[in-house]
Amino acid sequence: MDVITLKNFVLGDLATNSYLLFDQNTKKAFLIDAPHPGDEIQQFIRETSLDLRFCLLTHAHFDHIGAIEKLSCPFYVHSEDTPFLKNPDLNGSSFFGSPFTVEKDPLLLEETAIDLESFHLEILHTPGHTPGSITIKIGNWLFSGDAVFFDSVGRTDLPMASHEQLINSIKKKILSLPEDTIIYPGHGPSTTVEREKRHNPFLS
Repeated sequence: MDVITLKNFVLGDLATNSYLLFDQNTKKAFLIDAPHPGDEIQQFIRETSLDLRFCLLTHAHFDHIGAIEKLSCPFYVHSEDTPFLKNPDLNGSSFFGSPFTVEKDPLLLEETAIDLESFHLEILHTPGHTPGSITIKIGNWLFSGDAVFFDSVGRTDLPMASHEQLINSIKKKILSLPEDTIIYPGHGPSTTVEREKRHNPFLS
């Protein structure tokens, strides 16, 4: 692919970022994370005549998976996060008074470089926030889910989370990348590897 266009949606009560990436020429598209309600994403896809081929989940907490059932395309998740899809206590939805599960069966991702529908992706396993958290690298773009944010890192006071594992994942898998790599997190504004190496108080 020559040029990929990126469209960001901020959705749901926790202002979760969802990223739609697409080729303007072929109209092929894919989604990174699917927060509830997702109607804005579907409307944009219809208005621009995109062909949504698949969705990738950075992890399976409720605020990233709430609209999965509305999508007609297949979705991918790391194998270690599959228990979260069908357990409201693990995915966190039960703590917000609206427990739900995902009944659709996922396709499984492991750490690898893969080509999906002509999109070249590098999948980095970055556990800590959840056991199956992944970071998705596409060229100079990095979609970090809830691993690292602008000046912060993901929560680890959650079921099956580990602060030590999270920091290790960030330092080994993310901060080791070129400093001009742009990080698009699951919440909040974008940042860069260089900025987080120099200024993130959790990573000093």
